[in-house]
Amino acid sequence: MKKMLWITWISLFAACSFFDIMLLMDTSFSDILGALFLGAVQSLIIMTFILLIIVLVKWIKKYTTN
Repeated sequence: MKKMLWITWISLFAACSFFDIMLLMDTSFSDILGALFLGAVQSLIIMTFILLIIVLVKWIKKYTTN
């Protein structure tokens, strides 16, 4: 489970960063660093929701089955 979450997070980071870099018109070094930082923040936000859904599903399964 942990390995799958890490792979998902790294994939999200790569995808978000790539899309942010592709949206830049002029690519200076600071713009690329900013896009990488923004990609990290976006992937953290997405992973938070994914982990929240996983925890809620486990919690619902735990309390609905006797």
